[in-house]
Amino acid sequence: ESADGVNFTITSRLSNANNYSFDSSTGLYSEDTPITTINGTCGTDNDTVTLSTPTNTCSTGTPSTVTTDPNTVLLMHMDGTDNGTTFNDQTGKTVTRYGDTKTVATTKKFGSASAYFDGTGDYLSLQNSADLDIASNDFTIDFWLYSTNNVANQGVFSQSVNSQSGNSYVSIRYVPVNSEFYVHLNGQDTNINSFLIKVTSFKFDLSRWYHVAVVRNGTSFSLYIDGALVQSITGSPVFSLSQPVRIGWWSWPGVGEYWNGYIDEFRISKGIARWNSNFTPPNSQYYWWSWGCNGSSGGTNGTCGANKYQ
Repeated sequence: ESADGVNFTITSRLSNANNYSFDSSTGLYSEDTPITTINGTCGTDNDTVTLSTPTNTCSTGTPSTVTTDPNTVLLMHMDGTDNGTTFNDQTGKTVTRYGDTKTVATTKKFGSASAYFDGTGDYLSLQNSADLDIASNDFTIDFWLYSTNNVANQGVFSQSVNSQSGNSYVSIRYVPVNSEFYVHLNGQDTNINSFLIKVTSFKFDLSRWYHVAVVRNGTSFSLYIDGALVQSITGSPVFSLSQPVRIGWWSWPGVGEYWNGYIDEFRISKGIARWNSNFTPPNSQYYWWSWGCNGSSGGTNGTCGANKYQ
């Protein structure tokens, strides 16, 4: 109010023909046609006559659609209904379900569900294709795991040159009896190119999710858990993987080990080492990094976007 104790209103006409007012009784500014924030668009509210910084009216939410980059050859979000039996690959490959594998909505990392494997005959399979054979390329295999069993040996992933896992294969296993989680890489020459990446003295906390990434960068092979480097080794194997990709199962002559727990956001990337040092695991199923707007972090004036696919 003014010095004499009487409330007052100050009104001015802005360049956009709107009336802008200050009411001393409420202490509020108002505009008769206020600017509204529109999701997916960028701009700045320049109609402010106060001394504050102009307000950025751009939405900084997450992308509304899931996309893949050219290096992604398999991407399974494991989304679906509770107790669902349908599994899809974002790149269009056909997924075959075995056993009682199902989608579960109550325990998931991202999206609407995750895949649940009960440890007995449950797994998912995809027929091999040229883009799934990693050969001598850089690659990244990454996914989220939630274990419900710290007793039985379990397979997470396997792919090989023949039905018996043969002389060329890649497998990921959890061996709690030895407190080990490891990746077994075996090239075409078993005398030279068979080696392990493993973490010892390790058992899963049965109450949370873990992010796992296996990365090849040239002759360097690395295992990351929750974005932290566990072990890195060197070698030059050439893989020849003609058998189906199996998620939730590892096999060897006379042996079959099945995952007991949940898997979410399973991805294989060929021709790229997505991480070469400690990193922050993806924080959504969209795999966008540095989402921004109004000319920053991949957004342009008028649109929102991202400047990197993680």
